[in-house]
Amino acid sequence: MIEKVNEMINEAIADGTFPGANYCLVAGGKVYTGCLGYKSLYPEKEPNSPDTLYDMASVTKVVCTTTAIMLLLESGKIRLYDPVVTYVPEFRHRDILIWDLLTHSSGLPADIPRAARLKSREETLEKIWMFEPIYEKNTKIVYSDIGFILLGMVVEAASGMTLDAFAREHIFKPLEMHDTGFKPADKKRCAPTEERRDEVYNGFLRGDVHDEKAYILGGVAGHAGLFSTASDLVNFIEMILNGGNFRGRQFLSAPTVDLLFQPQVEMKNGVSLDTNQRGLGWIIKGDYPSSGDLASPETIMHTGFTGTNIFIDRINNIGFALLTNRVHPTRNNLKIIPFRCKLGNYIISHFYQRRNNGNQAI
Repeated sequence: MIEKVNEMINEAIADGTFPGANYCLVAGGKVYTGCLGYKSLYPEKEPNSPDTLYDMASVTKVVCTTTAIMLLLESGKIRLYDPVVTYVPEFRHRDILIWDLLTHSSGLPADIPRAARLKSREETLEKIWMFEPIYEKNTKIVYSDIGFILLGMVVEAASGMTLDAFAREHIFKPLEMHDTGFKPADKKRCAPTEERRDEVYNGFLRGDVHDEKAYILGGVAGHAGLFSTASDLVNFIEMILNGGNFRGRQFLSAPTVDLLFQPQVEMKNGVSLDTNQRGLGWIIKGDYPSSGDLASPETIMHTGFTGTNIFIDRINNIGFALLTNRVHPTRNNLKIIPFRCKLGNYIISHFYQRRNNGNQAI
């Protein structure tokens, strides 16, 4: 069955969906990994390798920032319903809470317009401080990078550490994710992303974060900037599937992991019962799921703009991460959107292992 996964990915590579891909699949206690295609096409072709570092883009929001918030919650340093201004006094909106940012229901806009023109960290932060809500808080879901930039600042203020240092010491080291982090030192290991030619950057981005806001913020931000490998993500997925336990050590408490799978907000889509659902940081399986149509209601997932995605289905006992650089050489390639759903459907239907009954496929 794993050969079919490789076949589907190779067909996508041949179709130009992405130059190459690394993946990890954790299913019923078994681990599968794969490395296919190229990590670079321009300026020259380079074969992919298992240790290729991929720009995780918005998967940073869940693997790093949401996990950091949960650890601070467990340590008694924050609560979900604290106002953001408690930790970020420059932020003017006293009624917006940490919970509002995690659920993308804060009222804040999605992005900073013309982010590629930002020239400095100071300019970027000044724009964030100036934003007014664009809708009434908790009345709709509007996915917001700005909210997670602020959450990264909450982590720093509550912990007394920079976001990258906190993540390294309290997430990646305990989970033995030795190749995961911000601002990778060995840029040759990195899969290049898009060609950028403007006043800020000239050339293919490689080892520098693709997201313009994270780049101008110094490469470390709550919404983007993380680089990782498929093998490192195996450890993160196994921890979640094991109720927060990693190799005999309780990394996150079982109640915390339960909370991650609990829908917090939803927005209906006409008459459809497949609503847009979000938990704390994570997307909960709802309409147009990147996990595929067959994933259980207890599935958390997230995608990254560069071509990454992760989903963890705890009823079917499956976790999967696909790492690609589909934006190489250009972001205009959107073939990955239908592909990852089709791949998810194959994976769920052939590798599921129900924990609560005898229906097993492996």
